[in-house]
Parts: sequence; structure tokens; C-alpha cells
Amino acid sequence: MNSEAASGADKGADARADMSVGVWPDLPDRFPAGDYELQLIDGSDPQFVAAVEATVAPEERAETFHYFTRLPLPLGPFIAADATRRVYALVGEDGSPVGCTSLYDCEEARRRVTLGFTWISPNRRGSGANAALKRGMFDALSAAGVREVWFRADVLNAASRRSLEKAGAQFSHIEAAPRVYPDRVSASVYYLKRL
Repeated sequence: MNSEAASGADKGADARADMSVGVWPDLPDRFPAGDYELQLIDGSDPQFVAAVEATVAPEERAETFHYFTRLPLPLGPFIAADATRRVYALVGEDGSPVGCTSLYDCEEARRRVTLGFTWISPNRRGSGANAALKRGMFDALSAAGVREVWFRADVLNAASRRSLEKAGAQFSHIEAAPRVYPDRVSASVYYLKRL
């Protein structure tokens, strides 16, 4: 599904030209998430994209993205790489982004999606922003007819696993295939949140 081919990038641009047409689940471009708002990032506003990228300073990226199998920055190529992936910024009341998440592997027939590539700015961790992001996504996804939200994390990422459990996701399984990083190999654990 994550095609890096030029034709996939072209399709991604076409699919994002009007996100409300033919993309399941049909979510609004903006919706509430507690004291925050989730806002679709379509790549058309370079200043907004730069502000989202700046939620994690360059010197904080190694730690923040340690458990990501693929670096989501810069956001432009990350968004363009998959026509079906939708990326949302978590925006505070002042309009400043504080984090980001992605919706992908959406299966309408099974009414399920995967939520991942999620991060909160290091200076906002522990503030409830991640919980608000998940609650906002769950509410919007449920209203759009989604019944299952899947999450994939590294088995060693205790903080991520705790946040998923806190959000009501249940442990499902550990994948037999290795989780490969540029500098190491681990395993993926899957969690499921039923809506």
C-alpha cells in the first residue's frame, strides 16, 4: 500500500485534491479533539507543514522517532508516498501544531483503519494532548462508520503501549515477522480499539 512509485505519488496528489470524494472513511478536514483540533495536512500550505515539522526540533528527532520504522519527516514526501494515507496535525487553541498522526490501511468492507505515525511535541508530552488526539480521532472515526482502530508499536516501546492501553485499546498479538529499522531489528505488537 505504501508505494514509492511516481505513479503512486501522482495518485496521492489526485486523491488529496478533494479528500471528501471517494475516500473512506469520510472525515472532515477539521474536527474537535478535546481542547485541541485535528486538522488535515494535505501539503498545500508549506508554512503549516513547516510548523508541524517544527513540533520536534532536529536535536529531539532521534529520541522522538526512535521506534518509527520510517521517518515521517519531511512531511511532504511522507504524505505523497501513499495516496490513501491521511495525515492530521493536532492544533492547540492558539493555532499552533503540537503533534501529528496518520490514518492508513483503511478497509471499508471490514470497517477498520490503522492509526499510527503519531507524535506529540516533546514539550507537550504528559499534557493530555495524546489522549485528546486519540479521543478526537475515535469520535470522528466512529461517526464515519469505523468499528475497529488498529495500532502497531514496537514491543519495546513501553510508553506507546501504555498510552494505547490508557486509550482503551486491547493487546491483540505480536507479529512473527521482524520489525526492521536501519540500525536494529525488533518485533511489532498490535493493539485494537473497538468503537
